[in-house]
Amino acid sequence: MFPTLLVLLSVATLSCALHLPVDPEFLLKKGPINNRVIGGVDTPIEKIPWQVSVQRNGSPYCGGVIYSKNIIITAAHCVDKDYPMIYGVRVGSSTSINGGSVIKVAKITVHDRFTLDPIIEYDIALILLSSPLEMGPTVKAIPLAESVPDDGASAIVSGWGWTTTETNPLHLQSGNVTILSREKCARVHGDRKITKVTVCAASPGSCHGDSGGPLVFNDELVGIVSYGEFYCPPNIPGVYTNVVELRKWIEEEAKNLSSI
Repeated sequence: MFPTLLVLLSVATLSCALHLPVDPEFLLKKGPINNRVIGGVDTPIEKIPWQVSVQRNGSPYCGGVIYSKNIIITAAHCVDKDYPMIYGVRVGSSTSINGGSVIKVAKITVHDRFTLDPIIEYDIALILLSSPLEMGPTVKAIPLAESVPDDGASAIVSGWGWTTTETNPLHLQSGNVTILSREKCARVHGDRKITKVTVCAASPGSCHGDSGGPLVFNDELVGIVSYGEFYCPPNIPGVYTNVVELRKWIEEEAKNLSSI
């Protein structure tokens, strides 16, 4: 099942491991999407303390980002809001399978405009944890950016997605990507519409990230890994959910969730 699901929505920037609760027939309609995975370096969690591993039924499934002591941001395609009980969030560890601590999920909110067809946009969700995080050197919230970096700016993406040698690397990976204008991104992606609620980034010879993980510039959250080309071919930009554009939604929904 998973190889089929990976055909369209592979990660766009450090590694390409998307785990999608999506009908495979939808993805097959999009056709084959290339085949290569490269880039990324081992990175201690202290360097990216806002990075978390979203677990499904006890196994690493997607990436996520610490917004506050009880709220995690991830991609909408990574979660099923009707079954929060099957998810957990591992925090404070450089590995996705052990270390740190795993917190159960109490509730999930998905953007009400999230869609996969005909275009992928509003790919964002918030997770309410069942208990608050204990903040420290390996567990920190990241502020939301107020503006998207200029075209050509260097950002960082991270996750436990595929690398050149591993489909499930043990150690957290990170790498640099270059912000790309939506106009240039749209030309590369052809018939896939690139909208204002997305940010594009690419890095020649690299393929970084994991669905739901962070795109960071100057220690501020700019985007959430959404999709890219299967196996992440060089020079094909990844597409991220635009945190700046959806900042108000994040703040309001986080407040609502926290009040539960």
